[in-house]
Amino acid sequence: MLCFLFLVPFYRYRMFGVRNIPLTGPVLLVSNHQSYLDPAIVGLGCSRRQFAALARSTLFDNPVFAWIIKMLNAIPVTQGESDVSAMRKCIAELNKGQALLIFPEGARTLTGEVEPFETGTMLIIKRAKPTILPVALEGAFDVWKRGGYPKLYGRIAVQYGKPIPAETIIEMGPDKGLAYLRDEVAEMREELKDKLRAS
Repeated sequence: MLCFLFLVPFYRYRMFGVRNIPLTGPVLLVSNHQSYLDPAIVGLGCSRRQFAALARSTLFDNPVFAWIIKMLNAIPVTQGESDVSAMRKCIAELNKGQALLIFPEGARTLTGEVEPFETGTMLIIKRAKPTILPVALEGAFDVWKRGGYPKLYGRIAVQYGKPIPAETIIEMGPDKGLAYLRDEVAEMREELKDKLRAS
């Protein structure tokens, strides 16, 4: 409710493809990363399906904020290195039939474009074999870009793509599989740009 009251009036939030979200079974939501608002943007459209999410470990340094994001099922991950503990927790969540949100670019984009996906994503897919749901965000970069301050106006949208079986990505191999997922998200982001311009 708090996210709704903030995102809708200030940013005219829109969502597309909500019916594509599987309501049961392990689901890996794979999204581009534009701003600090991204987990809330994805979560608002995904309200019928709770999910855990990876969050940078330094966000847990503030005790109050750490308590909030822990209540929202955040899993701490150390950026810039192979965090085996975080990977194990992600795989465990999926093996329990839960949903998990990850940002495979590894950090918020500096340009607004979708960056290459990191290899840890493929490890999770191979080990847990979840249904993969591509997710695209647009507008959040303009509202709160990396290194900047948030604006209280703008347009934000999210689109949930069609589910992809894990076997489809695994059979492609690591490089082609990750490139395919990245291209799916980037294509949906371009579609969102057109939708926001037209509305």
